[in-house]
Amino acid sequence: MHNLSFSCSIFTRILEQPLKQFKHACFLQCHEIQDSISTMQSFVPEFEENTFTVGCWEQKEVISRDGQMKLHAQIFFASIDQRSEHVAGESACAVLVALVADWLKVNQLLLPIKCEFDSLIRDGSSEWTTLCENKDYMKRFPDKHFDLETVLQAKICQVSIVPEKSFVGFFIPGEPESEDFDFLHGAMSFDSIWEEISHSASELHMASEPLVYIVSWNDHFFVLKVEKDAYYIIDTLGERLHEGCNQAYILKFDRSTKIEKLNKKENKASKPQPLNVAVEINDSEENAVDESFMVTPNESNDGREGMICRGKESCKEYIKSFLAAIPIRELQVDVKKGLKASMPVHHRLQIEFHYTHQVTNDTRTNKCCFVNNGSFLMQL
Repeated sequence: MHNLSFSCSIFTRILEQPLKQFKHACFLQCHEIQDSISTMQSFVPEFEENTFTVGCWEQKEVISRDGQMKLHAQIFFASIDQRSEHVAGESACAVLVALVADWLKVNQLLLPIKCEFDSLIRDGSSEWTTLCENKDYMKRFPDKHFDLETVLQAKICQVSIVPEKSFVGFFIPGEPESEDFDFLHGAMSFDSIWEEISHSASELHMASEPLVYIVSWNDHFFVLKVEKDAYYIIDTLGERLHEGCNQAYILKFDRSTKIEKLNKKENKASKPQPLNVAVEINDSEENAVDESFMVTPNESNDGREGMICRGKESCKEYIKSFLAAIPIRELQVDVKKGLKASMPVHHRLQIEFHYTHQVTNDTRTNKCCFVNNGSFLMQL
């Protein structure tokens, strides 16, 4: 019996020894893993302030330049725009829209976050600066305001224009009686163009690749992204939104968007403003605005004359009544007075929607063309 107990004791020790070694090995391994995690954490890069920002949509109100309408919409802001001091891309809009369109075609169902939006503006301005060093370009564009065809031929991005899906049309003045407007007879109107775009949007599926247009109007370019349930205007020049704005922005038009007509009292108060006035709903100090234009949450709607439009198609009314209304009225006044401007009448009314396509190889063809319309050429 004694020998049996002694044997069992030895056997137990033999079993315990590997178990202790196993526990010790596990203990050391655990500490090694913890040390590794700590070491890995010490190498995680820390982003400096404002180098990585996501941004957010902000609910805003914007009063039209003539003070007759107010837009309620969501706006997404970049930190900078093309005129910012460290960007210095004042006339870089053609290059910038090309890069933005390229980004949208690559990322299809996405929109850039704030730091990506900032990077697009910086990169585009840098590319524009490089183009400005080309002597041949400077001979053709001494003001450094390149046309879209030149930018695309420079191959700064993998995007091209599809002429057969692009549109060139005109804003039609309310009373085009002067001979100066004869060229408008039979020409495609902005309203007709929008009908085509709206129809194309209605045929999109939720997972369909959005349509991306580069829009040219009044010597400026911006991007229009078309989805089934929303339109987006992407502009790298803050002043286009309202006077004093120094941030590029994305303006969203969906079912929550609305445009209303202001009454005479509000109209009179807004008239002195030479440009659009952004009015903010929230009370954020970061985006504070002139309190004289603040709309309080308790303000009654009884003073307004009524809703003009609601939903994503408000985008059409925004382009007509917020972007184009004042220039068109100024043109009508000039024509009635017989004033001859340096810019031709047709150019002041012309708007172009360039349908973009993503090029997947290095072989690129010139997608730009011109259509002869009587005495002048219209660029597609």
